[in-house]
Amino acid sequence: MKTYLLTAIILAGITGLSLANLKIPRSVYQVEDMEEAMATATAKEKPLIFVFTDPGTT
Repeated sequence: MKTYLLTAIILAGITGLSLANLKIPRSVYQVEDMEEAMATATAKEKPLIFVFTDPGTT
């Protein structure tokens, strides 16, 4: 029973994420360029998505 409940919750979460209609822009900025990224997003009236990652890992 717990397995079915967990599976249902995971599928509901995945479905919700896929319906979010979020488009991530192709341009990527480094943390050092955050001011430029904010200015560009503000000028184009677009949201700014911030993803923290370590570029040294795979």
